[in-house]
Amino acid sequence: MIQTMMKQLLGTIRADVSPEQVKAAVNGYLDSWRDNDAEARGALFADDAVFEDPVGTPPIVGKAALFAFWQRTAAVPTRFEPTLERIVVCGNEALVEFTLRISIEGTPSCTIRILENFRIDKQGKIAHLRAFWDEHSVA
Repeated sequence: MIQTMMKQLLGTIRADVSPEQVKAAVNGYLDSWRDNDAEARGALFADDAVFEDPVGTPPIVGKAALFAFWQRTAAVPTRFEPTLERIVVCGNEALVEFTLRISIEGTPSCTIRILENFRIDKQGKIAHLRAFWDEHSVA
C-alpha cells in the first residue's frame, strides 16, 4: 500500500521534459568531459545557464563565462574520467552521483565523488547545474 501511494505521488510531478530528455542531458554532459569536448558540452547548456562548482563559490552565468571557465580547465592537458553511479529524475531535475577521476600527465591522479543537481529547461537544455563536493569527497 505504501509503495502504491509513493508511486502515485510521483505521478503528480509536473514536467516540461521527459525523464529520457533529462537523462540525455546528464549523460551528454558526462560524455563531454570524457571526450574532452567543450563544444558538445556548451551545446547542452541554455544561453543564460547558471553553473555552481562547487556550491558556495561564485556562480558562473551564461555560455561565454562557461567557455572561459572550461578554457582555464583545458590550459593544462587533463584527462577526465567520469563514472556514473546513479541518476534520480524528478520532473525537470536530476540528482546525479558520479565519481570523477582527474589525471594530469606526470602527477598522481585525483578522484572526486560528486553529487550534482541538474535543472533542465523546456528546450531540454541545462539551465542550472549545482555541484556538491567537499574535502571528504576528494581522494
